[in-house]
Amino acid sequence: MGETRRAEHLMLAGVVLAALVLRWWAFAPFDISHADEIMQYLEQGKRLVTGEGIVPWESRFGARNSLIPQFLVGPFWLGGQIAPDSLTGMHLARWTFLAATLIALPAAWKLGALSGRRHAWFALLVAAVWYECVLFSTLMLSEVLASGLLAMGAALLLADAPSRRALRWAGLLLGLGVLVRLQYAPFAAVLVLARLRLDRAMWAQLILGGLAAAALGALSDLIAGQIPFRWIYVNFAYNLGEGRAARFGESGPLQYMQWLLIHLGPLAPFILAGAVFSPPRYRPLVWALVATVLFHSLIAHKEWRFIWIATWSLLVLAAIASVDMAERLAARRGKQLTPAMLLALAALWLGASMLAQMQSGGARTLRGGSPIPLAALAAVEQGQPCGIALPDQWRAHLVPALLPRHVPHFIAPEGVLAKGEALPPGLVASADVLVFPARPKGAEAYRELACRDNGALKACAYVRPGTCKADPHWTYQAALEREGL
Repeated sequence: MGETRRAEHLMLAGVVLAALVLRWWAFAPFDISHADEIMQYLEQGKRLVTGEGIVPWESRFGARNSLIPQFLVGPFWLGGQIAPDSLTGMHLARWTFLAATLIALPAAWKLGALSGRRHAWFALLVAAVWYECVLFSTLMLSEVLASGLLAMGAALLLADAPSRRALRWAGLLLGLGVLVRLQYAPFAAVLVLARLRLDRAMWAQLILGGLAAAALGALSDLIAGQIPFRWIYVNFAYNLGEGRAARFGESGPLQYMQWLLIHLGPLAPFILAGAVFSPPRYRPLVWALVATVLFHSLIAHKEWRFIWIATWSLLVLAAIASVDMAERLAARRGKQLTPAMLLALAALWLGASMLAQMQSGGARTLRGGSPIPLAALAAVEQGQPCGIALPDQWRAHLVPALLPRHVPHFIAPEGVLAKGEALPPGLVASADVLVFPARPKGAEAYRELACRDNGALKACAYVRPGTCKADPHWTYQAALEREGL
């Protein structure tokens, strides 16, 4: 028994180590998948520490809570103490957020363990090494952190006879998950209703945990100078009432199903079927993920990341179901699952992940843009710039938080890059560094300093001698406010 337990511990350590190594390998702090990563979270976290930074419309109007930026205050402050005027704080913030998303790993284990030890192993394996589980862990997105919190809450809630303590923890985790990502409220609501139904005793303990989450949310709002939970009304009023989200594109109601078939790879039908036909104890989770997809399908503006909790749940449930299927196939032959069979099943999942990555395009289609901040970083490291200007089309890729010290940012009109228009004189006076794919018209006084290229995008830093005279019209903040962003 002792040797068996030791072997299991070594296997567990191996899977966790693989998860950590893959995430370290995939970590790319200067690439982004969505502007939210650096604009809404990284930049706001640093701004809370330094008092300097760009303020997007969500922060100006109070359309989101400040939980994630406040969570990043500690790493940014510590980085400033350890190595001022460096990127230490930024890297600490990124790694701290990634570490928080790792809650998805024990959540997968606990969900699988509800059915058995083997189920726990495969649920953990898939959560640890599936290509998008790795990729999403490296992205600073509310969907990723909220998914981990909700998944752990679900694992506690779905136990046969959860203790009062487990129910309170489940309520806290589910509540925090909804606070971090409000749009996941349907997931939490359906999960809880399908699991608890009319069990008053369980409801009472879950609500206690939920109230603790609400108290933390209210405290966060007060610290941010907001009326507690007013951001919920503002979020709906602007995104749905005014249609702000729809400005970023609209898709039909079947878009998510199309994306699922692409991102889950050639074995998508089997993964979907495995999740649907997972053991009955997981029915509340199945209904919750279905509700999430349906809810988001009704919203015009769609992005793949929006249903990450549903995708993650599908993968974990399918992993659990695959063990049941393997056990049934072995039983029909009058055998039990052998280590060789389990290794074959693990290889099947790894192969499915590789095929899905090839079909979807993987990280290269979901994130990028690093040459832009890296070109700006080269200019900062080689001199003492007093202003950095970049085209409007690139603004989502560069914020002050990505540089070792604060340098004012300025935004050139879209026509400079799209139509070859000349740089406005006020912009030239404001910035002694330009970050563009090529020298723009009107930049004759600038010389090329450094270029960065990732094969898909090239960005170059151009510098000029002299000082800067900032023109308020061309600041990054003014550009955002002119466009209502």
